[in-house]
Amino acid sequence: MKIDVRHFAGPHAPEAKYDVLTALSLIAFARGGGMQVSVLRLIGLITARYNWRADELCVCQRDMARIWGVTERTAKREVRAWVEARLMVRKRVGVRGRAGAYRLDLIEIRAQAAELWPRIGPDYVERMAPRGEVPEPVAPAQAPEPVEPAPRGTWRAATGRLRRADAGMHAAWIAPLRLEADEGGVLTLRAPTRFIGHYVETRLMRPLAEAVEAEMGPRRRIIVAGP
Repeated sequence: MKIDVRHFAGPHAPEAKYDVLTALSLIAFARGGGMQVSVLRLIGLITARYNWRADELCVCQRDMARIWGVTERTAKREVRAWVEARLMVRKRVGVRGRAGAYRLDLIEIRAQAAELWPRIGPDYVERMAPRGEVPEPVAPAQAPEPVEPAPRGTWRAATGRLRRADAGMHAAWIAPLRLEADEGGVLTLRAPTRFIGHYVETRLMRPLAEAVEAEMGPRRRIIVAGP
């Protein structure tokens, strides 16, 4: 399934939102312990304060602590844990009393819960994998060689994220791009042809920006230069 935040504002928005909350619950059930409490707190904030149209959660840690009945130190620890567990992506750092902004890491949430979809039922599996991409255990003898994940903070990590989201789109439009520079908050990519560069700029800038934000941190601007 191609996860798109536009689904959260359309006619099937309630179903899409509940599916995300269900995926988060599955992750918590599977991991147990402190993760269950942490994800419960996250789900509570999502249902109460998540801005689905803007795709962000903007609640100061003081208010989180009040809602949960804990200290601000605990709230700070929970936010850090969500980012480290790749359940949330930091969009803006809180400064001078302004709350930081975070968004759900939908691609990672889907990936982490994928093998657990059948626990909910075939209807949930169908919604999450409409093309029949039902996760099945792979026999050890058939398992591919493990691929070392790219370290966070790198362009390779960002492209890997896009590949997991849509392998066809990645192969056709993202894989040909080359990192040229990353400085001053500006990420410059080089396209092999003007056609590819124009297509990425006009059709794929949103998923590209989200992948860069999730893996490399916020950038002021992304430039896709031609040959």
